[in-house]
Amino acid sequence: MRIVIVGGGAIGRLFGSSLVRGGNEIILIDIDLRTLGALREKGIGLVENGDEHFEEALSYPVQALASAESLTSADLVLLLVKSHDTMAAVKNVAHLISSACPLLCLQTGLGNFEVASKIVPAENILLGITFMSGTALSEARVRRGGTGKTYIGELDGTFSARLENIHAVFNRCGLETQMVKDIIGRLWCKVITYSAINPVSAILQVPNGSLTSKMESITLMKRLLDEGREVANAHSIELVYPDLYELLFDACTKSSNNLSSMLQDILNEVPTEIEAQNGAICRYADQYGISVPTHRTMVELIKLLECWKPGVEQS
Repeated sequence: MRIVIVGGGAIGRLFGSSLVRGGNEIILIDIDLRTLGALREKGIGLVENGDEHFEEALSYPVQALASAESLTSADLVLLLVKSHDTMAAVKNVAHLISSACPLLCLQTGLGNFEVASKIVPAENILLGITFMSGTALSEARVRRGGTGKTYIGELDGTFSARLENIHAVFNRCGLETQMVKDIIGRLWCKVITYSAINPVSAILQVPNGSLTSKMESITLMKRLLDEGREVANAHSIELVYPDLYELLFDACTKSSNNLSSMLQDILNEVPTEIEAQNGAICRYADQYGISVPTHRTMVELIKLLECWKPGVEQS
């Protein structure tokens, strides 16, 4: 397949390296000039979890572009940008999207489908979630974290020919993938779970595995899960995972050495996805008159961290 990946962060690099290894043609779109330069020179550098010898990273060549404007065709477009970049990213690849070349949104956040469907027809959009994790390193390298499963689905719940084709390609490339009829419910489960993991890890500045080692952080995350579940129930979302606590502990265990994406953003001094995760839960809560004080506190604290470098006195 000729696959365009929009977003050259950790997950984009993980998908890209696996898909190249499986014999696909990969075009990676990113706006960061340093990342593009490294990709063009060395390709994606994959460092396995626990390997400290970065210079021994396996290299996977990709075509790296700052824009999709010059592209005329593709078989699939993977959207892996931050939620606040969704509109600009979809506009950039809109000319490629069709029933034969769907847009697969693989982001962690609520509202991305709604934004994308204002630009391209909703029937040409697929949704997905992934529990893979990784940490972006310099020079377009990525350290693999947890090897979680990826779920993909049509919005109407059907197992279409194009969905089956993507499923087959991903699995053939070593990306453990499952087709599901209930992708919306699974997306909400992931957002609720990671709205508990991400901000807490970013505030405490610890790897995911450390979050389940102290009762205080466990209690805080459980409170966030409970508030998120109440909002989902009010919005008539059928949560596929009945035990979100188990999902959270499993995610933290499988990515124990990984820094959450939100913590990576804070450390790299770039905007986080707090508004698409905890912020989105707060907005849905407002619709139903539900109190979510813990989520509101997370939003406020993360926004402060986005403004202020931790440990540095601000003038």
